[in-house]
Amino acid sequence: MRKALLQACALSVGATGAYAGGLDRSGQGVNILFEEGSVVQLRLGYVNPDVSGEQNGVPSGNVTNDFFTPGLAYKHSFSERVDFALIYDQPFGADIEYPTDYPLSINPVPPAIGGRTGVLAATADVDAITALLRYKFDGGFSAIGGIRAQRASANVTVPIVAGYEFDADAETDFGYVVGVAWERPEIAARVSLTYNSKITHKFSSTESFNVANPPIPAALASFEDTTEVETPQSVNLDFQTGVAPKTLLFGSIRWVDWPQTVLAPEQYVGIVGDNLVDYEDETFTYTLGLGYQFSEEFSGAVSVGYERDTGSIVSNLGPTNGFWSLGVGGTYSIENAQISGGVRYTDVGDATTTTGGEFSGNSAWSVGFQITYSLG
Repeated sequence: MRKALLQACALSVGATGAYAGGLDRSGQGVNILFEEGSVVQLRLGYVNPDVSGEQNGVPSGNVTNDFFTPGLAYKHSFSERVDFALIYDQPFGADIEYPTDYPLSINPVPPAIGGRTGVLAATADVDAITALLRYKFDGGFSAIGGIRAQRASANVTVPIVAGYEFDADAETDFGYVVGVAWERPEIAARVSLTYNSKITHKFSSTESFNVANPPIPAALASFEDTTEVETPQSVNLDFQTGVAPKTLLFGSIRWVDWPQTVLAPEQYVGIVGDNLVDYEDETFTYTLGLGYQFSEEFSGAVSVGYERDTGSIVSNLGPTNGFWSLGVGGTYSIENAQISGGVRYTDVGDATTTTGGEFSGNSAWSVGFQITYSLG
């Protein structure tokens, strides 16, 4: 059951790209296009991170919240040459919150009555629906292309900057996907290369902060504007090949152009003189694994992942730098369904933040469940 073996390989990587590049979550994969016939696929991942550090002797505790990564996909074969896929995923996201006694959660000037108190925190929610077509040429080659609709929203609070808060309403914008692939089914060989365009969001946003000597009853100054943010372009290279009977070698390389992602709200930049969020370095994430078919019903796989520590100073809203991971997965086949599960341990890289925070000894556990059902 080669399909079951491929499912096990996919789940050994984990149901999420947690902490790959900080905000990267789904990995923007398109492997559903290579399923045989017409299928529907449901995936759910759960990530339990533990990221902590200290600044000026004050411990942060775990600043990251658990999160789920849902996914849903449908693939249909129109003919022997043309395939279609519709994919829902959450390609990027953030959910971080510091304690009240952490230095960056403390406003040095107590707010007036009605002013804002809170903690350093950030949330970002990004949902995407991607429609893809694949056309097969002779010789095992194929071309891939499609459109991605992406909906994003964000909220950031920085109490140390006069109780500052940035809030962006949900906005939907569009990008595209293009790629090529080559297959040789008799040895389970496949190589695919896909490019995901950047997507520019122009948010209707609100910035607000405490007023030092407010006229009663106004204790907050609020400004509405349009803030532009780009989610980054990326390239995925995926490969696999049979290396022995019932044995599959697989891997991937993912490049993400993180310096494209800059959050620079006008009022914040005017007060602080710097961006609210930005990234110095692009990232390369590597995965390599081995799968084995134990029986007609069951296949298993193991994989390792790596992302280099860039050595750069990072934002307090993403206090990680690189990682390595180990994942295992298995798939059980029953009639038209392949039921898969996987678990992944990630050793999160140490990081130094822009304000001198030191984060080390961190990790994350991820579990994933997937069911793929053949429609014939």
